[in-house]
Order: sequence, then C-alpha cells, then structure tokens
Amino acid sequence: MPDIIHVIGHRNPDTDSICAAIAYARLKERIGMKNVVPFRAGKINRETEFVLNAFGVKPPELLKDLHLRVKDMLNGPVPTISPEAPLLEAWKIMKEKNQKTLPVVDKSERMLGMITVGDLSAYYIQSMAEHQFDFYQVSIKNIIQTLDGKLLVGNDKQDISGNIYVGAMRQETLENYVGASSIVLIGDRETAQESLLRQGVSALILTGGAVLTSELEELARKQNCTVISVPHDTFTAARLLPMATPVADAMKKEGIVSFNEDDLVEEVKAKMLETRFRNYPVLDEQGKVVGLISRYHLLSLGRKKAILVDHNEFGQAVVGIDQAQILEVVDHHRVGGIQTGEPILFRNEPVGSTCTIIAKCYVDWDVIPEKEIAGIMLGAILSDTVIFKSPTCTPVDIQYATYLAKIAGVDPKEFGIRMFKAASNLGERQVDELIEEDLKEFSMGDLRIGIGQVSVMGLEGLEQLRAALTQRMDELRSQRGMDYLLLMVTDLLEENTELFVTGPKPEEIAKAFAKPLTQGSVFLPGVLSRKKQVVPPLTKYFLN
Repeated sequence: MPDIIHVIGHRNPDTDSICAAIAYARLKERIGMKNVVPFRAGKINRETEFVLNAFGVKPPELLKDLHLRVKDMLNGPVPTISPEAPLLEAWKIMKEKNQKTLPVVDKSERMLGMITVGDLSAYYIQSMAEHQFDFYQVSIKNIIQTLDGKLLVGNDKQDISGNIYVGAMRQETLENYVGASSIVLIGDRETAQESLLRQGVSALILTGGAVLTSELEELARKQNCTVISVPHDTFTAARLLPMATPVADAMKKEGIVSFNEDDLVEEVKAKMLETRFRNYPVLDEQGKVVGLISRYHLLSLGRKKAILVDHNEFGQAVVGIDQAQILEVVDHHRVGGIQTGEPILFRNEPVGSTCTIIAKCYVDWDVIPEKEIAGIMLGAILSDTVIFKSPTCTPVDIQYATYLAKIAGVDPKEFGIRMFKAASNLGERQVDELIEEDLKEFSMGDLRIGIGQVSVMGLEGLEQLRAALTQRMDELRSQRGMDYLLLMVTDLLEENTELFVTGPKPEEIAKAFAKPLTQGSVFLPGVLSRKKQVVPPLTKYFLN
C-alpha cells in the first residue's frame, strides 16, 4: 500500500477547511509530491456543497481517524489454497512465495483453516512412521496432479481408496498381500499387471511411464480399475503419493487467531504477545482472507502522515492525530497546542482564510491553479471573510480573491451572495445541522467551550427554532463534557449575530460582551467573526 500523505482540515469542516485540503493536495501533486490525498474530517455543509458543485469538484473522502489499523500492515493479496488441493500443491506455493503459512479457503474465499510448513512436515512424518496408509482415500485428480500422471483408465472426478502396496515382489508373493480395494504401484511387468487386474484391485499406478497393452486396458475397464501412468520411478512415486492427500486432512481448524482488517494495531499487539503464532490471517467483514500479518509487520510499520490545513489544535483535529506524523501545518488561526517530534513546515498568517495562504503558495511556486481549484479557493475566501465584510478580512484576502476570480471566471460578490443564499434558509435546516455545521472547541483556562457558527441571509424562522435549538445545544454540551456550548447565528444582510448560550452560568458569557442575556441568547450588533470578535473577548474574560 502506498504511503499516503493525508491533507485534512478540522472536524465539523467549513468551506475553507474542505477547499484548502483539496487545493493544497493538488498543489503538492503538481510540484512533484506523490500520494498526496485530500480528506475531510466530517460532514460537508450546504455552503461547501454549493461551492464544490459550482465548479464540478468531488468532495474528499471521509477520514474518521488516523489510528493505525491492521489493513495498514498489509502488503497486498496473500496466496490461499482450497481444502481439496493436494498437500504437494500447498508446499509448492509456500516455496514459491517464500511463505510458511497458507490460509485454506472455500470457493467464496472465506477462511476454513490454516496450514503451515510444520503441519505438512508433521503430517508426512507421522503418516510414514505410524503406517497410516492401511486405508487411503484420495481423489484421482489429486494423484494425477501430484505425480504428474496421465489417466489411462477411469474417471478423474472420482476418489479411489484402499491399502497401498508397491509391487516389487514376486507375483505369487504379491498375490498374498493385495486384493480388492488395493492401490498398487507397479512397473511394466505385463504378467504382474494382468494378475493384479484379475484380483480386482481398485487402482494401478504404473511407474516409469509404463502403459497397458490394449488387451489389459480392456480388462481394466471390465474390472472397473483406475489406471494411472506416472513418469517417476517406483521409489519416487511411492514417496510422493502421500502428498496427494487433500489439504483438509492436515490443516488446523481450531484455535486459529485471526484479525479483522479494521482492528486497531494497538489491540493486535497485545493479542500477538499472548499467542505468539508465526502468522495471523486477516479477514474482511465477509470473513474473506485479505492478508497475513506477523510481528515483523509491527516492527516495520510507520506512522500515518498528515498535513493539517485550517487548524493547529489537537481538539479540532481528526481523531488519532497524536499517533500520526505531522509533516506541515497551513493555517490562519491562533497557534494552539499541537506538538511534533521533529521540525515541520508551519505556515501561519494573519489573513481571513487558509485558502488565501494556499493561493499565495501557488504563486510562490509559479503554479497557476486550474479553473475549478481557483473557484473553490475563491469560495472559501468569500465564506471566511463574509464577502470581505468580516473584520478578519485583509487586503491580502481581497488581492488573492480577485486573482482567483479571474481564473475561475466569476464575479466575487455575485458568487458570494449566491453561495450564502444556498445555505441560509433556516426553515429548511435541522437543529443538529445548525449546531454541528461549523462547531469548534476552544480551551480557555480550565474551561472547554464549543462555539459554532452558521451564516444566514436574514433571521426569518429563527424564533420558531429557539426552544428546540437551546434544548439540543444543552444536550450536546452535556454529552461531550463541555462547560459551555455557544452558537453564532450570523445575519449577513444586517451584519449582526444572535449568540445562543448554554452552560451552568450563561450570564457569564453575556458579561464578556457587556450585553444582556435575553431568552438564552446575546444580541451582538456588528459581529461577524468568531475568530476576531467572539473568541478574544471570551478568552480575556475567563483568563483575567
């Protein structure tokens, strides 16, 4: 599996987070970096969906976490074998693939058992030492395959059974041993062949490439005797014949420890220490074998690699980021608590949008973005700067938005209005959708405060949602262990925000803004930016 570099924004991603991941991954690809893939850490909101659809860009794949899983240890498909196959075939596969373990699977690739080199050796030695061939049953097909034989008489879809003998003694002596239901290895002695056929043996294995005369072939058919010619000498044929035994007879069926491909590596490590098998089969959800793993895989396994865009705090990052190798951070927020084990490229600038920084990166690398990439970066800048009205907006944002708009072939303000209208109808929105759309968590001293934001073109329908919105916010706050959960409902037309507040002392939030608390919310005229107009006064209030 290629060593993927995950480019990913924060949880509950907004338009800037999604578009920044796509645009930065594309830039890295164009300057020569391999296996760079954009991902998202949450559901795409309506605004982002509008932007992506406007320029025909597919949304990134959802990445639930960066934990190492068993599937990250796999190196491609693993050979398997059917239970009907001869033991010799299992050995040949093991030798060719330099593999000491083979999963045994049915026709649907579901695992039935395991067979190892040790199992093959133990079965062969035991069968020879304990004379286990007093009664031997095996398919004709397996004998032909194992001994490189040619069927002269009989049906290769049948089994043969009986005691195994080597016809190396005098004919008279041999007749005292064999009888009906005997399998005899013999050379080209015609008199001995005829005698054995008349005794009604179940099968003749003719060694040294011997064949029957036409008369004896006819006799074999009348006696219902299977006849197989093999190129090997009698000793070699006798030595190989036990290896025609089906794999099912020697494989392990019980006590097999297997893992699912989605199991966490940390859990697998503990199980391996308890059991200490050479190899462990890996199964998918249907029980099909997708690979084998061993302790060696644990030693050679590296961390997943990630580039973070539009955030730099563990609390906002995808689950498992602490186990990943962070290569870069591109962001426009305050510097948070992410720590790395080695120096990285950290690009953080006081602009209104991460996509402004990424657009600058394109220019720095002398790479002109494709029309669709320019379009989604423009949408992200317009979203984060509220069409240049937010106090977070800088001349740099406007400069690069203008540059991108020319490439994308759209008018920034006209496109921005259409974008916000597409996601602004409160009457069509679910309460959970409004809360979760752009929810970020902040640490302010000992407090955990979640602040969501939804931008609308007018507040029609908000009062009808007030009670349900407040109730659900308090439920989510309690479930997630937050001290406070706030929601900014920002009216872009009137340029103000209704700040909904839930928590033990909601009046404390109101005090931070020196505004009254009315029906569980604080009205904030002129407030459009979470980063510049909401987080700073809260931080100052609770830390002083």
